[in-house]
Amino acid sequence: MHNILFVCTANIFRSRFSEEVYNHLAKERNLPTQAFSAGLMVGQYTLRKIYYPALDQLQKFNISPLRKDELSVHINNLDLSEYDKVICMDEDEHRPMVESNPRLKKLDIEYWNIVDEPEVSSHISLPKCYKNVKELVSKVALELV
Repeated sequence: MHNILFVCTANIFRSRFSEEVYNHLAKERNLPTQAFSAGLMVGQYTLRKIYYPALDQLQKFNISPLRKDELSVHINNLDLSEYDKVICMDEDEHRPMVESNPRLKKLDIEYWNIVDEPEVSSHISLPKCYKNVKELVSKVALELV
């Protein structure tokens, strides 16, 4: 099984959206891969479930979220050795958080440039995120052949 971890700040928007999209697309292709998501600063937010703009965008892509009612997860609560790839949603936002976390400093983390609301509207950021995830699933499919 090939495991992907998507990471953002609160684990309610970009990373959760990416997880749901990845798992949906991988299942459609019957690939032995799955994704999960986590946040770097989960405890600092009162909202702990997937954010409604992400749910709206998932619905537009005809994806039923599997973890809709689950609370966000802090990255320090995961066994990071279980993941083949760790992707942070926005380098400018997340690199300082990663570098300040001793558990993450030595990991090979890929950074995307999916900027959070309110700087960039979910109508722009989440379709970009969908495109990146779709490309990632295609890449992983080739690696698994």
